Amino acid sequence: YIGLWGYYDIDLWLRVHEDSTFEFVNSEDEAIYTGTADADEYGMDLYFDDDTPQMRLDLSVSGDLLEVGSSDALHPADAIVSRATCFEKNGLEINAAVDSSDPIQLDSGVCSFTGKGSGYNTDLCYWQVTKYNDVTHDGIREIQFDAVCYIPDSSIPYFGQTYETYISSELYDAYTGTWLTASTARGDTGRDKNHYYHTVYWNDNAYDIEFFFSTDWNMSSTSDDKIFTKSYVVYLPEDYDGLVFAAQAQPDNYADAMALDNLENVSPEGNIMDLSPLDPYASLYFNICG
Repeated sequence: YIGLWGYYDIDLWLRVHEDSTFEFVNSEDEAIYTGTADADEYGMDLYFDDDTPQMRLDLSVSGDLLEVGSSDALHPADAIVSRATCFEKNGLEINAAVDSSDPIQLDSGVCSFTGKGSGYNTDLCYWQVTKYNDVTHDGIREIQFDAVCYIPDSSIPYFGQTYETYISSELYDAYTGTWLTASTARGDTGRDKNHYYHTVYWNDNAYDIEFFFSTDWNMSSTSDDKIFTKSYVVYLPEDYDGLVFAAQAQPDNYADAMALDNLENVSPEGNIMDLSPLDPYASLYFNICG
């Protein structure tokens, strides 16, 4: 019984040592419970150091350890491999629906300024993601979708001179939190200018993700609102479902806004939790594979 055992459906592992001590550890290999094991040919009893009730594990014919009084079972494991995704572990929720009939508000979603940050201001905008093609052929899933940002005229102060307006949106892998990095596109651009390829590794599997996008800025025909459209074509393995589109909030100061805009040169393919000054909890997240 000496070694590492893992549950099939729970991110918890049992490590048994030669001196008959044990610990249950989490995905970060941090001890949650400790105690002493008393083993025999039929399994073992676990006696915990705290007031946790004694646990009996019976050895099955297949070599698993069956938790008596429960349907849970442990299997021999070579290493700790978490089943919890990066988004799950960090409390990042899919908080915006694809194909919603109404655009969804993003606070501080747009920033405006002149020159080197004069009059820097953030305000709300609205995002809407619409999927208009989703087909699978030869093991590859092709998804086409538009991400549209509506910037109310009231969200941009009157500057009386030429000014800049920034918004931010990216693709992420929900399993690992990997940023599927793309260069910032300014103005109107075609798909031929925005072509990217990334590989995501999760639980011993490699997933190749290829995408193209175009960008287009327009004024609303019915108001002074600005409308930004980002049109994607994405190619994914048919068994992959972790693609997330994020509409991201702008920082509260010019220096951080410029740092956010330059992240592609600082942290390409970085983890969403490490992309300072990005606040991952202020974004809208759309599940593209749903």
